Amino acid sequence: MSLSYKEKYVPHEPSPIRAELVVRPDLLRVSFSVSLETEGIEQTLPLLQRACEQLQRRAREATGAEVTLRPRDTRINHPAPKKLSLPEDDDRATVAVSGLLVVPLPAELDFWARSARVGSLVRVCHEVERDSRETKKQPRFSFGTVEAFVSQPEAHRTELLRRFVERAREMASALGSAEAPLQVVDCAPAGAVEQTPVSLEEVGLSLHVHCRLDVVRERAH
Repeated sequence: MSLSYKEKYVPHEPSPIRAELVVRPDLLRVSFSVSLETEGIEQTLPLLQRACEQLQRRAREATGAEVTLRPRDTRINHPAPKKLSLPEDDDRATVAVSGLLVVPLPAELDFWARSARVGSLVRVCHEVERDSRETKKQPRFSFGTVEAFVSQPEAHRTELLRRFVERAREMASALGSAEAPLQVVDCAPAGAVEQTPVSLEEVGLSLHVHCRLDVVRERAH
């Protein structure tokens, strides 16, 4: 969140007022990508789908939790043609599906239970990636970093707005005076609640609201 203040109608650079909130995360998330080089795109997608279903099953067994798999994108890349390539090589392409694995972090889990769940998820990702690289002509997996997030960040919007108003009033009181009281003007609509992973126990939430502090003068009659 940010506010800017101008005195005597001279613009100043925006002064950041960060109305942040630290909450406990309730899910783990890790990105994945699975790809396969093929000559028939139509036959490849079912293979990638089965590979994703196997990944989800292995993750459930490893963590003992209800793992959700969320496919997000499909990419098809054709290799650049080579001078000595055969005609059938023109049909080759790499099909890749990317998405997220999501694992719940119930509130009753303490730090050690949460750490154990992270360890189980990291281990199964490592095993799946290793197994896919040891078998030729099979879907190949890669994974990102496991991070903790909040499933419903927008549920905290009201508290973030309350904190913004409180800090805006504090700044207006500190910078204004009895002769030139400051007020919040020209507020833009608030954006989405953004979250920044900190640890297994903390996620930082913030809301970007851009306003300006100014002296509102009464019009002469």
